[in-house]
Amino acid sequence: MDRSERARVWAAYTAQVRGLVPEWPPPGAVVEQDGPLVRTHYGTHGTVGHQPLTHIARAELAALVRRQQAAFGARNEPVQWKVYGADPPALAEELEAAGFTADPERSLLVAEFKAIAPRRDARVRSALPGARVRELAATSGPHARPLAEVEADGWAAYGRGGRGDTVVLVDGARVTAAGWAGRFADSDFVVIGGLTGPHVALVAAFAPLAEKAYLFGHAAPYCVAEADGELRTALSAAGFVELTTVRTYRRLPAGSPALTRPVRETRAGDEDRLWDRFHEEFGFRPSMNRFPGIDEPTPSATWSLEALDGEEEKLGALDENVNRALTELTRPGELLCFLDWQHTGYVFDPHRVGGPGRPRWPGAVHPDGDYYLNVHPDLRFGTFGHPWEQTLCVWGAGLLAAVEEELTRLLGEPVRRRDGTDTT
Repeated sequence: MDRSERARVWAAYTAQVRGLVPEWPPPGAVVEQDGPLVRTHYGTHGTVGHQPLTHIARAELAALVRRQQAAFGARNEPVQWKVYGADPPALAEELEAAGFTADPERSLLVAEFKAIAPRRDARVRSALPGARVRELAATSGPHARPLAEVEADGWAAYGRGGRGDTVVLVDGARVTAAGWAGRFADSDFVVIGGLTGPHVALVAAFAPLAEKAYLFGHAAPYCVAEADGELRTALSAAGFVELTTVRTYRRLPAGSPALTRPVRETRAGDEDRLWDRFHEEFGFRPSMNRFPGIDEPTPSATWSLEALDGEEEKLGALDENVNRALTELTRPGELLCFLDWQHTGYVFDPHRVGGPGRPRWPGAVHPDGDYYLNVHPDLRFGTFGHPWEQTLCVWGAGLLAAVEEELTRLLGEPVRRRDGTDTT
């Protein structure tokens, strides 16, 4: 790949990958645009991305840096800011003046998939991250996108239709190396998030992400990786060339940052176990015509939702009332779960969601085509929305006392009650 081709590829990478406002923010993240900058708050840390800043005057650049410093400082979040060799030197100078420290410089490498060697290795296969992969990821690096962040973000970080894969290198029955990568649906690039060692056989296994499929309008000819040391040497020998350099600048807050995000997707095993408990303890029976859908506990009350059909204002009032009560029943740091039958669920801290500058409350109370649960992890209180019966069951003495008056005002008298009085 000659110099002119590298310049063309760098321009495409800049336009398609750098500093984009995600269509779907990662779970628990708040994305804010500040002029040419895109600021992402994860609750535990933050990042800054941007398109080229060559047109920005020095004074404006300094003001931009100071505003990011203030924004992340107000949230007590560490911040990471990637600076590329093609960015103006003044950016690094202003970051250093604002108290950012720089990681060692790395190379941003690119190769065409058709030129990557070696070819597919039978010892490499796609795999969901397990304990061994997480151990390898945590004890290696640095990685362009740490595996823990990939798991927390899901593939939402790669936009609508984006997808990714984790691959492992197996020696006998033991996983010896791992890698992970993703692709924006409309881009020319598969971007490697991390490789746990200089094992280029892992790279060839990402080729399916580059292929044209129903999710992608075209094939992605290029693979991109950040690397230094032995990994850079190995990738260079396999056909990668340097597009530019990259250096991560970091700044720590004055206080201790939060250790967990305000919202995260439920892991498959955890969610399955919670649904299993709900089946067992509540006799859950999904059906379009067998009502009620659960053995409603004592105490509980069930309201018809038919009065909310098309009433956006009332839907908002329903969510606001129930969400406020759920928050009041939990301590800061105590988690709740939102489960959506046959879809992704979420675990979240109700004290850190909703309102300006915070991620939105995950899910809803009113069921939108599937069964919705807003529950404490031990199931002692919560709500169950039935999409076919069009009902909402609320259980738990504290939650019921907090919402009953308002729900009755919005929805009318309960159609069922389990407290010794049956209104049916």
